[in-house]
Amino acid sequence: MPDKKYDAVIVGGGHHATIIGCYLQKAGLKTAMFERWHEMGGGACGEELPLPGFIMNPCAQWTRFYSHPIYDEFKLRDYGLVYTFPEYNEAWVFPNGRYILGKAVYAVTDHLTGKQEYSEKNAKDLIEQFGQFDKRDAEVTEWVMERYDAKWKTAFGKFRFSGPEDWGDGPDQLNALLADDPRLAKLADMTIGEQAVELFKSPEMQTFYMRCHMTSTGLYPAQKCGLMWLVHVLGLMMSLEPAAVAIGGTHSISHALLRAFQDVGGEFFVMHEVEKVLVENGTAKGIRLSNGTEIAADLVVSDLNINQTLDMIGKENVPGDIWDSVAKYRKKPTEMNDLDSGYERTTVFWGALAMMEPPKFTCHKDMHLVPRLYFGPECAEYLLSNQYQKEIWETGMASKVMLAIASADHAYDKTRTPPGRYTNMIEEYCAPWWFWPERKWLSMNKIVSQRWLKEWEKYAPNMNMDNLIEAYITTPDHVVNRNTCDEGGGWGGLDCDGHRWGRARPIMELNNYQMPVKNYYLCSSTAHSGHGIGRGSSYNCFRKIAKDLGLSYQPAGRSMVGSKDAQMQGAR
Repeated sequence: MPDKKYDAVIVGGGHHATIIGCYLQKAGLKTAMFERWHEMGGGACGEELPLPGFIMNPCAQWTRFYSHPIYDEFKLRDYGLVYTFPEYNEAWVFPNGRYILGKAVYAVTDHLTGKQEYSEKNAKDLIEQFGQFDKRDAEVTEWVMERYDAKWKTAFGKFRFSGPEDWGDGPDQLNALLADDPRLAKLADMTIGEQAVELFKSPEMQTFYMRCHMTSTGLYPAQKCGLMWLVHVLGLMMSLEPAAVAIGGTHSISHALLRAFQDVGGEFFVMHEVEKVLVENGTAKGIRLSNGTEIAADLVVSDLNINQTLDMIGKENVPGDIWDSVAKYRKKPTEMNDLDSGYERTTVFWGALAMMEPPKFTCHKDMHLVPRLYFGPECAEYLLSNQYQKEIWETGMASKVMLAIASADHAYDKTRTPPGRYTNMIEEYCAPWWFWPERKWLSMNKIVSQRWLKEWEKYAPNMNMDNLIEAYITTPDHVVNRNTCDEGGGWGGLDCDGHRWGRARPIMELNNYQMPVKNYYLCSSTAHSGHGIGRGSSYNCFRKIAKDLGLSYQPAGRSMVGSKDAQMQGAR
């Protein structure tokens, strides 16, 4: 006999579990979540690091969760999820003092709702800034903005919150754009490096574009990104979407969702690791915990990666060809851009530096206020030749060039630091987790933080060891130990490159959220629409469940519109 019975149970307590849990419970299904870690939320987390009084986001940093349908429907602002919107957005500072300093083209005009208005002034300013490097770069920027406003933005929003069953036999919303846009169709089939050269004339903007891809996708220039990331990254690089800062840190998302979940009657359990999904006659019947407790359920949802999701039901319950296709994702790649391996593309050094004072940049007095600030030299040839990726994969980290992105959330959220102190988050790419033993990863805290300060000092002279209070650097080893779903130590879990997005995610045979046994579903980022906080995976999964079970409740949609009618992107 089972020890307890629920209508629905969720394996894992990541942020997609906390989303779909709310929907399932509101639909009338008594729902419980089971998480192995001591805290719910997965990548939507925060820790008191690097010192007491400081708050660090050890995983997700740039979020726009206010654009998710659940934000309005469950009144998450009332549960403590409050966003503020910086004046500045995306920037790059070059060693010679030249820079790009963007303000959101779709600027938020209502901080309560996230409503946007198209800013002609900010758009014109960005076009002029890109044009300082080459006239063609300005022309391309204007072309992207026109297309983005006319069709791309709306298509991206609809694509994010729909799935293969919605698309039927026709193209999805993004692929439908290709029919009357041959230039976009050409770009969609290129590698990231080829796109950079096709789009931009100046090496500065080529560098900017390629590095932006790494931030959002974890993909290097030699890889294809697919149409989804092409549109997404251009939108970020050109400051089309507004920057947003969650007050209190990213864990405010998880806390708000859990409060809402409990208020509608849901239950969650931390330190409760699920060992197995119970299957009888091809149907999921519940779960067994690692302590032997059995929980019966009519519906089981997995917030794990696809490999773990199938492990939970066992090879005996999975068709052989599907098992073999998914098993390839776990193999160690034989080369840098092995298309079969699945967990190597989003590995970073990601750290919090506690500082006595904020950076004082010599190029612009407000540069320290930018929430997404890149700094580094123009190095297009270095990136295009794959030397950057090669150096990282052969030595663990790039030594010739540092291409970092920093975030100054303390400037907009005073809860992040003690009074009179400051913090900067910073990211730089590194090798996958398997590259070094644990002892080596643990030694990188001092090495990486000193490297960052040495480079940063070139742009802001006060960013030196005298200014540093403490640093905490999250490595792929930290990621693997914290979140077992991210098997290669990358923040994105299953890679989302050009052949693993849309209908092909996680594989074609499992792209509709239904797993090989009845009443067993996948809601995590390994399903469409991929990694990043607030993607549509769990929303789409619930809609599939509601259809299969004939549930009367349907989640509300959401369209944030400004003076130019369009839907918002999510992060990263």
